[in-house]
Amino acid sequence: VGELRSQLKTKLPSYMMPSTFICLDALPLTSNGKINRQALPLPERSRPELGQIFTAPRNDQEAQMAQLWAEVLGLEQVGIDDNFFELGGHSLLTTQLILKVKETFQVELPLRSLFEAPTIASLVEHIQNTASSLPSPVVERNVDLQTEALLDADIAPEKPFIPSQYAPTSILLTGATGFLGAFLLYELLQQTQGTVYCLVRASSFKAGYQRIQDCLKSYLIWQDNFEARIIPILGDLALPQLGMTDAEFQTLASQIDVIYHNGAWVHHIYPYSVLKSANVSGTKEVIKLACQTQSKPIHFISTPNVFSSNGYTGTRTVLENESIDHEKIPEDGYIQTKWVAEKLIQTVAQRGLPVCIYRPGRISGHSQTGVFNPNDFLYRLIIGCVQMGSAPAGTLIEDMIPIDYASQAIVYLSQQHSFDQAFHLVNPQLLDVSMLLGVLRSFGYPLPQVPYDQWRTTLINLAKQSPEHALSALLPFFPQPAQPQDQPHSELQLDCQNTLAGLAGSGITCPAFNASLLETYVGYLIQSNALVPLRGSKKGIDKNLK
Repeated sequence: VGELRSQLKTKLPSYMMPSTFICLDALPLTSNGKINRQALPLPERSRPELGQIFTAPRNDQEAQMAQLWAEVLGLEQVGIDDNFFELGGHSLLTTQLILKVKETFQVELPLRSLFEAPTIASLVEHIQNTASSLPSPVVERNVDLQTEALLDADIAPEKPFIPSQYAPTSILLTGATGFLGAFLLYELLQQTQGTVYCLVRASSFKAGYQRIQDCLKSYLIWQDNFEARIIPILGDLALPQLGMTDAEFQTLASQIDVIYHNGAWVHHIYPYSVLKSANVSGTKEVIKLACQTQSKPIHFISTPNVFSSNGYTGTRTVLENESIDHEKIPEDGYIQTKWVAEKLIQTVAQRGLPVCIYRPGRISGHSQTGVFNPNDFLYRLIIGCVQMGSAPAGTLIEDMIPIDYASQAIVYLSQQHSFDQAFHLVNPQLLDVSMLLGVLRSFGYPLPQVPYDQWRTTLINLAKQSPEHALSALLPFFPQPAQPQDQPHSELQLDCQNTLAGLAGSGITCPAFNASLLETYVGYLIQSNALVPLRGSKKGIDKNLK
């Protein structure tokens, strides 16, 4: 086991390491030939073999912390140098542990602290330094994003880009098994006649194709005639040359005409250092691919969060082609990686590669079928509030765009040859949560609004007891109420003139966030068993899902 663990450490980051190894003569199977997960033996509660000796707590704080770790991880014994993730920790357990740390040590740590200080010794040291206002050497701070965003001087188009009067016939799409990626694939197959090469992590061509097909089926957008036009490319954004050999990388570079770089590891808890390989290094590899052989345009999916409201008061209007050079990016590892990736894209554009940048706002479900991303903010908010039986008081307004509008608009705009432009995809009509609550009540869900701080306290207690609760993962998005000494908060208003001009005459418009759309969403949640229908409600069946 020690040798196997050592081998895996050369391939996987610590947070992806298996915590326990169980040897079986054969895997238990169901009657359908699939792995019977219910029949798999449970791991022992003893400390797994980690490759380092057990070190007992040296003081009261470390002993208290070790007890918390043992409770959360379900282990009998934890050493102060043991890695939380090698012991079986994951992001949901991280939330539970950080809440217990707050209760025991009276300190509120950001969730990313555990990814940056993943041992008891380092986490206790960080808490001690926080209490004494000393800098902590173990926690990642102030990543030099400007340095991270430098693109090697030798990465540039090998040949000048020559626009073609013909539509692309070979298209590369990254992130095809994500929510937006699946709908981009659907729209590329609908709006073009090209073959779409999809970068996908899989053990074989067949498994890769099956993964793509299953994804589109789960979102109700699969069509059998897609089969001949989808080609899986086995690879990984986090690996050099996207996980391909030199020959495979070169062959792909000579085959494709255009790249839609949508793939990214979306996680608002992990720090920059964890997400960098997929989101930053992966973007560099995509740029290299675009520059090899003939120059290939890149259509890059970014985020409006590359702009910041820090340092502003009131409302800040952001133009689409506005520079992101001097933005004060928050300590959110995902946003930091997207800022760096967008800077890399802008740099290669200055070297002659045609690029377009798309910044969709928060994406919601399909406006016709109601299909949702199960990890979506609104999806979890609706289910979580119903589970809690209450909603936070106050007016929560969100800029959200349905997935069908986002994907249709991006693919249509990408065919207008508007290179070196950026496009904001926003909704002119914002989501008013009071309207959402009214719709939920019309379905029979009584959701009284309670004071925000009281509602947040209830959520924290739920997250401690049930890390799988729908809202546990969203806890970072519900901060403490603002204090008088806090910096004034500014709102971003995204200008979208490029988008509106590019879509003129296309018939593609953003659906309004009205009661009808929200009814479609709630109907889908009921139809898909994410919500339990209440007796006496006449609503809940979406005609599109019958």
